[in-house]
Amino acid sequence: MILIILTGILIASILLICGEKGAKSIITTAMNGGLLLAAIFLIYNGASPIFITLISCMIISLITLYYQNEGGIKAHIALISIVAVFIVMIPIIYWFALNSHGQGFPPEEYEVTDSNGYTRNIAISMLTLQISTMIIALVGVLLDTSVAIISSVFEISANNKGLTLPQLMKSSFVVSKSILATSIHTIFYIYIAEYLTLFIQYISEYSFVTVLNSKSLAKELISVSLSGIGCCLVVPAATILAAIFIKKKHIST
Repeated sequence: MILIILTGILIASILLICGEKGAKSIITTAMNGGLLLAAIFLIYNGASPIFITLISCMIISLITLYYQNEGGIKAHIALISIVAVFIVMIPIIYWFALNSHGQGFPPEEYEVTDSNGYTRNIAISMLTLQISTMIIALVGVLLDTSVAIISSVFEISANNKGLTLPQLMKSSFVVSKSILATSIHTIFYIYIAEYLTLFIQYISEYSFVTVLNSKSLAKELISVSLSGIGCCLVVPAATILAAIFIKKKHIST
């Protein structure tokens, strides 16, 4: 009951403040949530986790950019930036997932035994599942950051039409750095909030060395760090692509 009330308050607040844009945001969230549930169902039934995750993330990106943000050239530039950074990050994600040995359920969080309703033989590679979760986290960060940066570059250009390409890039990077700092803080605080109770358990039951070597802490820090690296890479990619396109458009006009 409480969950229904909170959901209703959230939807009403979004519609009241954002109007039609908020309605599109709610519909987009519902579509993306349904898509992720379908992906989980396919993975459970034997489909490749990484392949299904890549396809799902691509569709989520298209829905977010071309439906929620109404497409246009900004969506094109954001998509190119995301794909470029994604190509760079995929081998990095795979290398860290393979060598960190963090896949599976950490013992501090869950005890997977037959007696409490779990089964230990799910016939799915935990390594591929870990890579999939890292990919999903990365795509979410790239979408938010790239759209914010590209919108800022277009706004700067619209209010300062006389700027040259170097001047536009310089002004855009000032704003992009602020967006990057905010995005990094958001990633960090989400991690802290999600694992606050686990940290309290660490303090009360484990030594400092044990905490540093725990699977749950290391796995999540790796995921947060990789998302942060992707966020850092998408800043120059989105800024430079948007500035170049704007100036080329002005020249051709």
